[in-house]
Amino acid sequence: MSLVELVIILFLSLGLLDKGKVKNMLQFFNSSKSDQVRKVIGDETIEQRWIWLEEE
Repeated sequence: MSLVELVIILFLSLGLLDKGKVKNMLQFFNSSKSDQVRKVIGDETIEQRWIWLEEE
């Protein structure tokens, strides 16, 4: 657990942060992550035939 998570949990348990506001912020950050798509460019090793040391 990171230090930031520990502080947020501590503030929530003490009642210093509103649970609804934290939930809205987490939903915002999770939605921004799903918009990003990662693609591997130029990796052709999947289509190559692999030769193991025992086959040589």
